[in-house]
Amino acid sequence: MTLGIDLGTTYSVGAYIDDENIPQVIINSEGSSMTPSVVLLDTDDEIVVGDVAKDNVIIRPDDVISVIKNDMGKKIIVKEAGDKKYTPEMISSFIIRKIVQDAEQAVGEKVTNVVITVPAYFKDSQRKATEDAATIAGVPLGGMINEPTAAALCYVNKNHIEDERILVYDLGGGTFDVTILNVKASDHIEVMSTGGLSNAGGRFFDQAIVDYVRDYMEEKHGIDLEDDEYLDDLQELYLKAEKAKMQLSNKNTAVITLKINRIREAIEITREMFQGMISNTYEKTERKMKEAILAAGLQPEEIDKVLLVGGSSRIPYIAERIEQFIGKEPSKEINPDEAVAIGAALYAKTNIKNKKPTQFTDVCSHSIGVVVINDMGQEENEKIILRNSQLPIEKQERFRTVVANQKKIDLSVTEGEFKELTDVTVIGNFEIELPQGTPANSLIILTISLDIRQLIHIHIALPDINFEQEYHMRRIANMDEEMVQNVTGILRDVKVS
Repeated sequence: MTLGIDLGTTYSVGAYIDDENIPQVIINSEGSSMTPSVVLLDTDDEIVVGDVAKDNVIIRPDDVISVIKNDMGKKIIVKEAGDKKYTPEMISSFIIRKIVQDAEQAVGEKVTNVVITVPAYFKDSQRKATEDAATIAGVPLGGMINEPTAAALCYVNKNHIEDERILVYDLGGGTFDVTILNVKASDHIEVMSTGGLSNAGGRFFDQAIVDYVRDYMEEKHGIDLEDDEYLDDLQELYLKAEKAKMQLSNKNTAVITLKINRIREAIEITREMFQGMISNTYEKTERKMKEAILAAGLQPEEIDKVLLVGGSSRIPYIAERIEQFIGKEPSKEINPDEAVAIGAALYAKTNIKNKKPTQFTDVCSHSIGVVVINDMGQEENEKIILRNSQLPIEKQERFRTVVANQKKIDLSVTEGEFKELTDVTVIGNFEIELPQGTPANSLIILTISLDIRQLIHIHIALPDINFEQEYHMRRIANMDEEMVQNVTGILRDVKVS
């Protein structure tokens, strides 16, 4: 069985294509299609993933790890337990194992290949960390696909599409993605532009409701729900806040009931109040939509279809604001919670197994540049390949050696949009030794190329002295290959449930 996995910030979903070529969403061992992306380090030999872990977020904060997706690509240890040090890749690997195990149990087949989705705005280090998580989980990774592209593929699979420009608005539990795609035919999808936010979505909306109730209880009754004696009540409040958020998609009011000692409260949250809580987040996402539409060379009215993806996109206020901005009612033709996983499964079925493969033209999610010395003698970033450039792409820049008999070139490759080095990421350093006797002011031709996987290749040529070198970027991530292999062996016998 080939499995598509939507590895989400707050929830993860698995899907596959059955023998009749029909997409099926995996029902997990708890009877749900959505598994909370929450990990409970119960003992050294047992890891709990999903609902039970989520139920212990407040009660056992030292043992529970959530929203790990936001830490992918960071060089950090998120938890130390005994002699084990857990990285973001290791925590994500437990979630992947849980989805794979549930799929094998539900379908009765061995998972032989997986495709995992990532946000379109993910940097190279974050993509590499996701690959490493799959390796640690011991699952065969067949590929990765951007989440909005996967959602579009799900939509295209359900409808016969010819020449349609689609905006995918993906607002999940903790991240936001916007992508503009041109579907030229049912098997040809061209990504035109993309953008996103790393801290936006449902969990922040839940927190806004919790904050309102907490302030209410403190002002009226002098109860601080963050005191240790009220941990159980606070845990229950988070669950009730999430339910209230969902209720407000269908009703004008939701009531949160609390019973603390002798105090009973029924706190009303109106849809209008909730909209006020989330309006600032929507405004941020609209600015990203504007940027993406402009980068695609379009106007809002030129968008033919808006697809809503991610659970938080169900909120009526979100759909209403998008309709006002684009001038079209968003489509309700795909399930926002399941579309990404289904798209990943479709991609895996067609592209990995070479059955009428879908042609994708993707774009560079971040600009690629080099560190240069400006006229003031200061180091700054110079972009060479611009964000949203179609892949594959190759760009050249010309530089000059500084002094006679220059012995080397220090080349630092960057990822990011700004001139200031503090605002970009240096993703590779090269020390290029030059031939003895290289004249001053010798021409340097630097060629940087990105392939369809967004892997970077570098070519240096000094034509005046017939010198050239080819370099391949070694992808920088939190864990090197040896660490990944060691951890994979150590965690092989850890039970995940």
